[in-house]
Amino acid sequence: MAGVHRNRWVQLGVGIAVSLACLWWSVSGILQDKDALAQIQNAFSKANYATLPVLWLGVILFYLLKAWRWRLLLRPIGDFHTLRDCLPPTMVGFAFNNLLPAHLGDFVRVFLFARQHRVNATAVLSSAVLERVFDVMAILGFLGLGLWLVPGMPVGVRNTAIVVAGLAGVFVASAIIYLFWTEPFVRFVEAVLSRLPFVPAGLRKKLCGMLEAGADGLRSLHNPTLVLGIMASSIAQWAINGLQMHISLWSFGVEVSPLVSCILLGVTAFGVTVPSSPGYFGVIQACFMLVLSLFVQDQAAVFGASVYFHLSQYIPVTLVGLGFFSLTGMRIADVEASAENRDVAPAPAS
Repeated sequence: MAGVHRNRWVQLGVGIAVSLACLWWSVSGILQDKDALAQIQNAFSKANYATLPVLWLGVILFYLLKAWRWRLLLRPIGDFHTLRDCLPPTMVGFAFNNLLPAHLGDFVRVFLFARQHRVNATAVLSSAVLERVFDVMAILGFLGLGLWLVPGMPVGVRNTAIVVAGLAGVFVASAIIYLFWTEPFVRFVEAVLSRLPFVPAGLRKKLCGMLEAGADGLRSLHNPTLVLGIMASSIAQWAINGLQMHISLWSFGVEVSPLVSCILLGVTAFGVTVPSSPGYFGVIQACFMLVLSLFVQDQAAVFGASVYFHLSQYIPVTLVGLGFFSLTGMRIADVEASAENRDVAPAPAS
């Protein structure tokens, strides 16, 4: 247990360091001017905050679609209700992602759902992993659309995007092979792990067993109707998120093509996967500054838009998620400990 807590503090420390570095880089260009603070203050004072209800509506639609998609992915293990069964743990999980390091909120979501519905936790976990596969495909689609159609993109930016897209494509292809050819895939993984001397035999057997069991939770992909619903939901979710970014930029007077917002969506979505502080502070701001510096000169307005977008997501998601969590009767310390240990086995309902 001491090792777990030590690892937690190491992760938190690294994440905070990354966030501070990203935040400093985001404002370093602005701070070169003597009136930097006045520029930032001016950007916030002139912003159009009448768009906030629209951004909040986007948050509602985004998470409703996410809960509905999760319901489709969970269909092989049960017929659950979107609002009653899937939305609360979804919101709780993302709230804990805003509060805990290392994306531990994903494990919190799986833990809560498995506990409440007394279902196979590995199958639930596999559905959460499969979500990421569809997210990657949708995000790559928007990112590719922006990079392909926006004129004048620097060659280095395009080449970097191609490398990232290639790696993500390998991940998606591996997931598809795992789904349709589970047994050969598991044998291949076992053969690779057996050649690694630092992987104990017990761990190798456990990992392969989890892969075999997890395939049960991926059966939804064998149903064409469910696949279409899952794909449509994934595209709609990230289209909404990209629109929220575009509206945030417009609110601060930054007028760019929607295709630029597609690039911003892709860079930000992949950017928040790096280790950072809970809530991705600094990282989101760095992604906004990195992308928009190629298209606009007003860095203060871009920075303000990044903060506006970020907080319009962070505050309502965290509050609503904690509200749902309070209804479970559980303690934060219990769920946090379970998440740290990656313990997603369903506990007896209290």
